[in-house]
Amino acid sequence: MKITKIKKNVLTIVLMVAMILPLAACGNDKDTSGDAGTDEVYELKFAHVVRPTTPKGAAAEEFKKLIEKKSDGRIKVTIYADSQMGNDQEINEQILEGTLDMNAPFLSTVTSFVEEFELFDLPYLFTSNESAYAALEGEVGAKLDSYLEEKGLVSLGYWTGGFKQITNSVKPIKSVKDLDGLKIRVSQSPLLVTQFRAINAGGISVPFSDLYSSLQTKTVDGQENPFANIATKKFYEVQDYMTISDHGFMGYSFFMNKDKFESMPSDLQELTKEVAQEVMEWEWEETVRKDEEYLQEIKDAGVTIDEFDEAEKAEFKEVTKEAYDEFLEKEDGEELLNLVDKYTK
Repeated sequence: MKITKIKKNVLTIVLMVAMILPLAACGNDKDTSGDAGTDEVYELKFAHVVRPTTPKGAAAEEFKKLIEKKSDGRIKVTIYADSQMGNDQEINEQILEGTLDMNAPFLSTVTSFVEEFELFDLPYLFTSNESAYAALEGEVGAKLDSYLEEKGLVSLGYWTGGFKQITNSVKPIKSVKDLDGLKIRVSQSPLLVTQFRAINAGGISVPFSDLYSSLQTKTVDGQENPFANIATKKFYEVQDYMTISDHGFMGYSFFMNKDKFESMPSDLQELTKEVAQEVMEWEWEETVRKDEEYLQEIKDAGVTIDEFDEAEKAEFKEVTKEAYDEFLEKEDGEELLNLVDKYTK
């Protein structure tokens, strides 16, 4: 009887151990698909070149606020604003290398590693915020996303800076002909250089962080930027004239290093995309709202303001058609322009 009892006790213990071991093993396994209960904190380094007071800078702060709140602190974002980590191209290179995680660079600066983004350097590609937004939310944006992914980046959407205007310190610009002989600064994009050289207006490439001093020292006579950048960088202190030309759409590509993105669990990847979508919609609305304030600030500074009519805009596009011809020579140039036409016709 004693032996039988002992055997029963041993059998009971063996069965208990057999039940416990799988549970312990499950507890030690790391779930790479995502676990909302994990205590690990993912730190994202977000660098950009504008001031936090611009819609773009404010959108970066909005993203930080929302993602930290909605992730319950599992994602922490450090923002390096106003060119602290270099110009857009330098920041982009650091993201490709993995030393920084996020940026929302001016689309023209992306052309250094994805030349198809030169699409946005074409004059009068879009004539309204509505058509630009629809294209970037639609097939145009999807096509560009694929190029970014090939370079090891995850696209999180597209922001707007508004439409570009021309300022200078020499004379009023009432027509395209008035630009002849001026030295106009453009961002680091070959197609923008081509565009302004076509109208004999220099097309000199200067990093955005150096632009104010270049205008101040007369290294360049003028520049092209939306109201937000003209006002927040106080270019009106060293520029006497502005022409509301709306000649180019200034957008931003919000992206993230792909390896860093995929290092996060799946629930945080999904949350990052959801918050990015929410912030994108907020940023477009904020840009439109703030443009009126920025324009008034420029007027109050005493800048002489002119405006291109439809005839001048048509002439500008005609004179700079060399830029379109150059873009059509690219492998996917015609396909991209055809996609844009779906949203602008």
